[in-house]
Amino acid sequence: MKKYLALPLLIILCSSCNKQLIEKPKSFLSPNQFFKSDDEARQAANGAYATAFYMYGGMGGAVDLGYWSLGTDIAVSTTTGTYTFRDYTMSASAIGSLQNTWTNLYKGVANCNMVISGVTDNANISEAAKKEVLGQSLFLRSLYYYMLTCFWGDVPMWLNALNVDEIGGHIPRTPVDSVRQQMIKDLKVAAADLPPVWTGSDLGRASKWAAEMLMCHVYLWQKDWADAMAVAQEIIENKGGNNHLLADYGDIWGEANEYNAEDIWELDFTQNTHPSKLTDRYIPRQVDEPVIPGYNLTGFGLLTSTPEFLATFEPGDLRKPWYDWHGNGTITTHYHYVLKQTNNINELRTNSGLNSIVYRMADAYLMYAEAANELNGPTDDAYEKINVIRKRAGLPGLSGLSQEQFRQAIMDERKWELSFEFQRRWDLNRWGKLVEAVKSNAASNPEGAKNVRSYHQLCPIPPKEIALNPALTQNPGY
Repeated sequence: MKKYLALPLLIILCSSCNKQLIEKPKSFLSPNQFFKSDDEARQAANGAYATAFYMYGGMGGAVDLGYWSLGTDIAVSTTTGTYTFRDYTMSASAIGSLQNTWTNLYKGVANCNMVISGVTDNANISEAAKKEVLGQSLFLRSLYYYMLTCFWGDVPMWLNALNVDEIGGHIPRTPVDSVRQQMIKDLKVAAADLPPVWTGSDLGRASKWAAEMLMCHVYLWQKDWADAMAVAQEIIENKGGNNHLLADYGDIWGEANEYNAEDIWELDFTQNTHPSKLTDRYIPRQVDEPVIPGYNLTGFGLLTSTPEFLATFEPGDLRKPWYDWHGNGTITTHYHYVLKQTNNINELRTNSGLNSIVYRMADAYLMYAEAANELNGPTDDAYEKINVIRKRAGLPGLSGLSQEQFRQAIMDERKWELSFEFQRRWDLNRWGKLVEAVKSNAASNPEGAKNVRSYHQLCPIPPKEIALNPALTQNPGY
C-alpha cells in the first residue's frame, strides 16, 4: 500500500499504506462523524492496520514480535539487557513490555470493531466498498485475537464497538477455543470478500490468501487437520491469484524483491517517511564487533542466530547463509547475523524501507505437509510438499519415514525455512516443545535454560489489567 494514513477515530497508533501518498494525521472525530462515504470507510480500514505495523515493524518503539525469537532455540542477543521472556524470569510483577503488547492489541481489536460497526448496514457505503473494508477489518481483528491467544490463551473477547477504556470489570476471559472458533468464522467471511490480488496503490492490503493463511494457522492450533489441509491446498493452487514458490530462496529477501510472487502478505515501510525499526534489531552494533573496513555497523545487534541453531542445518543447505553473516571473509564477527531481515548489513539505524513479510507460500506447503502427516501419516502428497521446499534449499528429498520421524522433519524444516519470521515461539508452543527447545540452546542462553518451565508457554496477564478488570484471572505459574 505504501501510503501513510492516520484514522481520526479510536486509532492511537499510525497506519501505513502506499509510498506514493503521504497524509498528515487529522484531528480526532467521533464515529458518528465518520463513515459517510466509501472513501471514509477505506480510510478507516487503513487505520485498522496500525497495530499490525506496531507488532511487525517496531513502530511503537517497544518490544515487537521480532524480539520473541529470543528465548527459543534460534536466537541470542548481543546485549545482556533484561528480557524476561528470554530469561524466563517473567512474573506477575515483572512483565517487561507485555502491558504495551496487551494494550495495543486490544486497541487494534477496538479499532476493527469500530470499523465493522460503522460500515455494516450503512447505506452511505457501496456494497463493493463494504466487502473490501469488512474483509480487511475481520481479518485484522482475527489476527489481533490470534496474537492475544498465542500470548495469553483465554482472553476477553468482544465484537462490538466498545471503547477499550470503558470495559474494565465487565468482560471475563473467553475460552481460547471459543475465540478461535470466532476467528475461523470471521476469516471465512474475510476470505470470501477479499480479492485474491491487490494491485497498484493497494499493494500491501490483506488479500483472500492472507485470510486463508491465518485460518490455516488457527486450524493447526485446533488440530483440525482435514480443514488445515483443505485450506493450505487452496492457497497453493492460488486460483485467481499470482502467488507461487520462487525458485531461489535468496530472491525473497531485500527491498528490491518486495511484493514478489512468494509473498502472500507483507507490511509496507518507506525510508524517511514511514521507516521500519525492525531491521535495527538484526544489524550489527559496532561496540560488539571488530572494525570492518567499509561497514558502518550502526544497528543494535539484538537478534542473532545461535551457534546451536546453525549447527542443526544439513550440509549444503542454501538457506543457512541467510542466517549466518559473520564478517567480510577476512575479518570475522563474534556473532552470526540474520540477513533475511535486513535490506543490507550497512543500513542506517531506524530508517529502513524494508517491508515486513508476514505470510509467504512456503509456509502453506509446510502447513499442508504437517496436517497431512497428522491425519494420515507421511503420504505421497505430504512428501511432495516438504520435498519441494527441501529441493529449493539444495537438499535431497525425504522418503521412508515413520509418522513421528516425518513430524520431526516438519519441525526442522519450519525452523530452517521460517526462522525469524515471527512464528518460531508459537510453533514450539503449539507442539509442546518450548522447554525442550530452550534447554537445547543452554550454551547461548544458560539463564533461560535454567528457568524455563512448561507454564511459560503462556505469559502473565498484566497486573494493571487485573486491577482494572476483576473478572480477569491470572495464568497458572504466575
